[in-house]
Amino acid sequence: MASFIFSVVILGLIGFAVAQTIPKMEWAVHDPNRPLPTVLDPGPAGPPVVPPPGVVVLFDGKDLSQWADAKGNPARWKIEKGYMEVAAGTGSIQTKQGFGDCQLHVEWAAPVVVKGEGQERGNSGVFLMNAYEVQVLDCYDNKTYADGMTAAIYGQYPPAFNVCRKPGEWQTYDIIFHAPRFDKDKKLLRPAGMTVSHNGIVVQNSAVLTGPTAHKLRPPYAAHADKLPISLQDHGNPVRFRNIWIKELINDQAPAKKKKALFVWGGWEGHEPKPCVDIFAPWLKDQGFDVEISNTLDSYLDAEKLKSLDLIVQVFTMANITPQQEKGLEDAVKSGVGMAGWHGGMADAFRSNVEYEFMVGGQWVAHPGGVIDYEVNVTNPDDPITKGLADFKMHSEQYYMQVDPQNDVLATTTFSGQYAPWIKGSVMPVVWKKLYGKGRIFYTSLGHVAADFDVPQAREIVKRGLLWAARVSGDDPPLRAPFKK
Repeated sequence: MASFIFSVVILGLIGFAVAQTIPKMEWAVHDPNRPLPTVLDPGPAGPPVVPPPGVVVLFDGKDLSQWADAKGNPARWKIEKGYMEVAAGTGSIQTKQGFGDCQLHVEWAAPVVVKGEGQERGNSGVFLMNAYEVQVLDCYDNKTYADGMTAAIYGQYPPAFNVCRKPGEWQTYDIIFHAPRFDKDKKLLRPAGMTVSHNGIVVQNSAVLTGPTAHKLRPPYAAHADKLPISLQDHGNPVRFRNIWIKELINDQAPAKKKKALFVWGGWEGHEPKPCVDIFAPWLKDQGFDVEISNTLDSYLDAEKLKSLDLIVQVFTMANITPQQEKGLEDAVKSGVGMAGWHGGMADAFRSNVEYEFMVGGQWVAHPGGVIDYEVNVTNPDDPITKGLADFKMHSEQYYMQVDPQNDVLATTTFSGQYAPWIKGSVMPVVWKKLYGKGRIFYTSLGHVAADFDVPQAREIVKRGLLWAARVSGDDPPLRAPFKK
C-alpha cells in the first residue's frame, strides 16, 4: 500500500503541474444525460491502512479532539468501535487545523441498512478547505446524476469508474489536493487541482476545478486563506468514518508561465486560412495560451521572439518563403518550439523548399477526384491525440502525399482507385507527429476549408494536436527503426 500511496502522490504532483487553466465544462451541472461511469469490482475491503510516518492523524477511532463543529464547538458525532458516525442534525464537522496542499486518507462506510435512493442514500462528503467536495454516497446498485455520485468532484467531474463496495463495507479515499492560489489583489493565479483514488483505483486524475463545489451551481473562485479546515458533511445519513490521516505537501509552485502560440496565416484563400484560424485561436486562448495572429511570413525573422514561443501554427498554403524566413522558422523549431498545422496550410506550402518539407514530414502530391467522400481510419487509438476516437467519414479532399517513413502515424486513409486506378488500395497517412530537432511537429491532412472542422473528430484531432505540439500533453514520439534491405 505504501508504494501505491507514493505513486498517487507522484501522479497528483506531476499531472497537475501541466494543468493551470480553468477548463470549459461540456455538461451542465447535474445533467441527468451525462454518461455514468463503468462499474468495476474493487475486491473485498482490507484492514485499516496503517498511517505512514510523518503524517498527522486526524482520527484514530478514539476521540474527536481534532474536530469541531462549524462554530468551533466540540464535535458531537458518535464514536463506536473505532469509528465515528454522522449524528444527523448535529451538523458537519471540521478539523481544528487548516490545510492547503495535502495528501488525505479517509476510510468510510455507507449504512448497512439501505434507505432511500439517489442522493438520499448514504450521503456525506469530504470537503477540502471547506469548499471543494469529494462526494461520499452509496452508489452500489444506486443511480444518481454522474457528477454527484461516489468519488465525484461534486457538480463538476464524475469518477472514471464506479468502484463502490456494498453498503456497510469499508471504502477508502486517497486524495491529492492542490489548493488554488490568489495574488495580492485577490485575483486567481492557479485553480485548485485534485487526484482521487477510490478503493485503490484512480478515478480523478489531476482534475482542474472550476471553482468551489455546490449544489446546482458552479460558482467562480473567490479569494480565501492559504489554509482552511477539512470538513465531513452531515447530510442526514449515518455514514461512518475511520482512520483519517493527512500529510501536508511542500509543493508551493509559482504560477505557471502562460504558454505562447503564434498563428501565421496567408497564401491561397481557397483554403480559408483566416476562418480556420478563427476556429482554433480563440480555443487556445480558452486553454490559457497567450495567442498572437499574424498574416506575414516576416514573423519568422524575429529569432528572439520565436524562441519565446511554445507553438507556431502555420496556415499558409503554397506561396513562397525567403531563405531568411525559412531559416528563422526551422531554427525555432529545432530549438524546441512546437509546430502544428493542417491540410495545405502546412504540407502544401513552399513547394521548392526541401528542408521545410523535411521538417514537416510530408508534402502534398494530389487529391484525386477533388472533394469526395472518404473514410479516416484511426490506427493508434492509444495515443493522446486519437484516444477514444473511432473511424469516421469526411467529405473533402483526400490527400495523396509524399511522407517521411519516420513519422509516427496516428490515422490513415485508403484510396479506392476510382479516380486514379494505379493507387487503388494505397494507404496514406492522415495524422502524424514527429520531432525536428527538439521541436514537436503535428500535422493532419484534414481541413480543406473551415467547414471540414464541423466534423467533431476532425476538430478534436486538431485541438489535441495543438496541445501535444506545445508540450501540454503526451510524450515525444518513439524513434522508428530504419528500413532494411
